[in-house]
Amino acid sequence: MIHPTALVSSSAKIDEGVEIGPYSIIHEYVWIKKNTRVGAYCELGLPTPLANEAQLEIGENSVIRSHSVIYAGSKIGAGLQTGHHVCVRENSEIAEGVQLGSRTDIQGDCCIGAHTKLHADVHVGKHSKIGAFVWLFPEVLLTNDPMPPSEGLVGPVIEDYCVVASKVLVFPGVKIANNAVVGACSVVKSDIPEWKLATGNPAKPACDVRILRMPGNPKEKAYPWRNRFHRGYPEEIVQGWIEQAQTTGESK
Repeated sequence: MIHPTALVSSSAKIDEGVEIGPYSIIHEYVWIKKNTRVGAYCELGLPTPLANEAQLEIGENSVIRSHSVIYAGSKIGAGLQTGHHVCVRENSEIAEGVQLGSRTDIQGDCCIGAHTKLHADVHVGKHSKIGAFVWLFPEVLLTNDPMPPSEGLVGPVIEDYCVVASKVLVFPGVKIANNAVVGACSVVKSDIPEWKLATGNPAKPACDVRILRMPGNPKEKAYPWRNRFHRGYPEEIVQGWIEQAQTTGESK
């Protein structure tokens, strides 16, 4: 269903079951796959000379909420969920099941892995690479310019299953390795090894996250978080986590 006030290019490809809300603009070369819902005042496929290709692809069963803008030249997997006023710039590769909170800003030429969750007001600088099953909490800032202003941009790398708490600042080119956790308000100026909890300014590894326990329940391990938190993830993925935990003994 396309609202009568929406402007949809005749060359856009709109699959069955797609809903487009009031006053939204769908440019040419946009492909919106089936059962996707686009809210009011959105703009999809915004042309830019920086795009490597003209097409914007939005995966099936996505929800794009009001006032969101997604530029041309990106490919987005199934099940995208955005908040309001989200911006995704050109040449971004976003895998299935990603959530982008309200006012999140993806600055283009970025990669985001499957089922990663960005909360509100997250800024992702150009050339950033974020893995799968990552959590970025509100007001995380990924920077990319070692000597601003310059043309030598290099984005940070955040690997799979990392947790980056609220108001963390990540410097250009830094790598946060698999399963690491960064504490709130930290400033990450150098690489964080896998499985480490890092805090402070500058952030430094404090301990192995696997020794941490849940508040009020010293017998329950906090990490790997996937052994205790499953809400919103596909059943087959959760089942795989459970089986892996049983095999490795991580759940004990």
